[in-house]
Amino acid sequence: MNEQFIRDVTKAVKETKLNQVLEPGATPRRYIPAQGLRKHNERIHEESKLADNKNLPFTFSKPRKSGRSSYFTCDNCGYTFSAATNTVGVVCNECKKFSTCTELPDDAES
Repeated sequence: MNEQFIRDVTKAVKETKLNQVLEPGATPRRYIPAQGLRKHNERIHEESKLADNKNLPFTFSKPRKSGRSSYFTCDNCGYTFSAATNTVGVVCNECKKFSTCTELPDDAES
């Protein structure tokens, strides 16, 4: 009885609309506003220009590129890792404690 019930439930789930693959063009690609797509885009650009002149607590700029990095050693356990050149202390991945770190000379990297 349990096996038959499982087969019936599996068949019912497979036949539901939620489990079907949509064919291309079955749904519209985007919502087109009542005043038209061109006016909608113009409004977005206008609002964006207004937002540029405001003092907002966030920006839409590209993410910062990472700066120069060097190799350091943990002063507690001697674990070697890569970090930004202005690093003074880290939580070490090896000993799991906060410690100061010492920059290795460039010839020790290889």
